Amino acid sequence: MRAEFWTEDKIVRAEKLWSDGMSARAIAELFGSKKNTVIMMARRNRDRFPARQDARQKLPQAEAAPEPPRHRDRVKRVTFSGAEVTMPRVPFIDGPAP
Repeated sequence: MRAEFWTEDKIVRAEKLWSDGMSARAIAELFGSKKNTVIMMARRNRDRFPARQDARQKLPQAEAAPEPPRHRDRVKRVTFSGAEVTMPRVPFIDGPAP
């Protein structure tokens, strides 16, 4: 049977280094192990090794789209299918340009 690498003493020392902000790679170098062994040990003892960053990054809020420019010689119309289109102004239907 294989002896367990992470004894309680090592976990306590790693917990102190983790809380001081040391990286998993640096902790692994001190203990003579690999980064992934430190990460897996921290995952198994999540109550003692809190996450250092939020699980989700908040996305920046999108600004409201600028209103499209209004052209004096064009008007908006709604087609039979319900689509809204911009068409040239027809003076005898739409009246003179404002």
